[in-house]
Amino acid sequence: MEIRVIDTKENKLLGRKEIYFEVIHEGEPTPSRADVKGKLVAMLDLNPEATVVQYIRSYFGSHVSEGYAKAYESKERMLYIEPEYVLRREGIIQEQEE
Repeated sequence: MEIRVIDTKENKLLGRKEIYFEVIHEGEPTPSRADVKGKLVAMLDLNPEATVVQYIRSYFGSHVSEGYAKAYESKERMLYIEPEYVLRREGIIQEQEE
């Protein structure tokens, strides 16, 4: 699996970096969010606790997927801005049992 950063934008108002990337996964299934997040964090020297992968889109018959991630300045900022479903999907907050 290889990741290529297509574009990076600095969003000062929300205190985050917005990262658009491509994942080349020839002969492999679409990589998981956790795998992609791990590679992005290592590649761009980001804080793993304040980074979320918004989406990874694969197209039928292609070995290239497109994705979008957000890296916040702090975990507190991320918890304030990101919707609850994204935080649950990333495993940052746990579902409450009733």
